[in-house]
Amino acid sequence: MHKRWMGLVMLGLMVALLGGCVPRAMRGNPDYTFVFIRTGPATGLSTEQQEEAFRGHFSNMARLAGERKLLIAGPFGEPRADASHRGLWVFNTPSAAKALELGATDPTVELGIFVLDAHPLATGAPIRSLPRLEEEDEARRLADPDVPDEWQGRRYVLATHPWSKKMARRVNGRSGVLIAARLYGHGADGRDEVLAWLDAETPDAARAMLPDADAWTLHGWYGSKMLSRMRE
Repeated sequence: MHKRWMGLVMLGLMVALLGGCVPRAMRGNPDYTFVFIRTGPATGLSTEQQEEAFRGHFSNMARLAGERKLLIAGPFGEPRADASHRGLWVFNTPSAAKALELGATDPTVELGIFVLDAHPLATGAPIRSLPRLEEEDEARRLADPDVPDEWQGRRYVLATHPWSKKMARRVNGRSGVLIAARLYGHGADGRDEVLAWLDAETPDAARAMLPDADAWTLHGWYGSKMLSRMRE
């Protein structure tokens, strides 16, 4: 009887441990900050002011990317989970305060065209490799006269799900998931979320990659095609 009881206890402990086994990168301290760029309160700006602000917007992003502070950037598209969503940044800092400080150097933020909403991000994906991949891609384009010189992006779909250990385990390493992450404080009532960055260009393709597909919120996004080569 004693041995049987001990066996049941050990089995229960094993089930509990396996049930709580979240990918290490999602359990530790975050390495990055994910910033939602939202529509701001600015009104009455002239066409010239807006054009100048957006020129500064792109040049400022190029500067921050060159300094390895800004790792991912791009605009949201359809499906748009929130009408105020305009774009996103991922900064190479775990500090939301530092990310907001960097984002505040953007002229569109200074003028109130955009406002920022920052959340720490924990993932094992090699996001820091993206600037190097972009530079290598640019060098190839410039060296090959048959390749257009302009930057080329592509569509992706991001998906968010209320945080659960089970879903974090299920989506991590799944085919088509380029980045599996824990997004801190973005969900309902400030709860965490599972974030899956999908190698998909349409909602239907994204849902085919996700477990319990109807339980996820989808966010269309346009950005660097190098994301799909990040793990190479």
